[in-house]
Amino acid sequence: MGNTGHLYQGESAAASTHLALNWRGRLRYVVPRNRRAQHAAWHFFHPGRTRVVFEAMTRMPHLLGAIRCVESAALVAIRSAMGSQASFSCCNAGAGGVWSKYTVLLLDEQTIEPICFVKAGAGAAIGKLLQNEAGWLSSLRDEPSLAGHVPALIAHCAGKDLDFLAQSPLKGSSSGVLGQPHFDFLKKLQAYAPRALRFRDSILYRTLHTRISDLEGLLPEKWSHRIARAMKKMESSLAASSTLFVAAHNDFTPWNIRLVNGRACVFDWEFAAHEQFPLFDPLHFALSPLALEGRPVNEILRAMSETARQCRLSLGEEQCSNPEIQTLAYLVNLCTLYQWADGGTRNSHPTLVTYAGMIDSIIAA
Repeated sequence: MGNTGHLYQGESAAASTHLALNWRGRLRYVVPRNRRAQHAAWHFFHPGRTRVVFEAMTRMPHLLGAIRCVESAALVAIRSAMGSQASFSCCNAGAGGVWSKYTVLLLDEQTIEPICFVKAGAGAAIGKLLQNEAGWLSSLRDEPSLAGHVPALIAHCAGKDLDFLAQSPLKGSSSGVLGQPHFDFLKKLQAYAPRALRFRDSILYRTLHTRISDLEGLLPEKWSHRIARAMKKMESSLAASSTLFVAAHNDFTPWNIRLVNGRACVFDWEFAAHEQFPLFDPLHFALSPLALEGRPVNEILRAMSETARQCRLSLGEEQCSNPEIQTLAYLVNLCTLYQWADGGTRNSHPTLVTYAGMIDSIIAA
């Protein structure tokens, strides 16, 4: 029949305050029964074409399988820790996997305006991600040039059974075009903590080698061979001298950015790291949506070249030196992250399939 998740629990029709919407075998959203709050939830979560399905479920819950529910003790505890009681809660249940978590939007009951949004989940992997995000939000809000580009950290709690992080909501619109607001932000972020290092001395290198070591014996032979060849090409190309490394968001996508009065406001800092290559963020913005759609490798390679050209004009020559090697490092970094998270079992993911072809093309060049 479906479920209500850990933050809500089933209740009778008369006492229920929310509807849990299960679709294709898993919980997707939990929304209040209040229509105005539902509309705000869809505006915030952007469910795309499936919004029609979920709206139908809220209008005919008894026919389409929506589950009547109320907030559980876990969500009440989050509210209590934040001091936020009088508000509607709306929840987006994440996909399955080691990083699966809930995103909860709290809305003012009177104005239906967002008060904050909360990420919550359990397990060591979730705890590490939220701890990393809390650290970055705190640090960047203390940096005058970047404070206006990131959410405010409201609360962060690491508990035995539940970790959560609450931050201010970001309004504005999103854009799939890499433009001047994005580059203005990236210039500030890359000026935050630049370092000239040899590749072998960088955090990036150590991270890649740790993942590769953890994946030994778990990947298909073709993938193991591909990654080994890619690492060899990167190491030989970058062995002679120091390279510029910068801070990177590492999930810099159109859906993690809001444009507000010409300024890029960026959230989801869970994967942010120091000592990354300057092209990582702009490449991810341009290439990851294409890879998710399964677009041809040649098309994505053209997008790669165009992105490098734009970056050279907007970020500078030093940031864009050796663009093919920076791209190769980006591809290996993302692919090994996905594979490491699922113990080498995620090799059919559309991004991995597409990026495998790109890695092979760059290695062969």
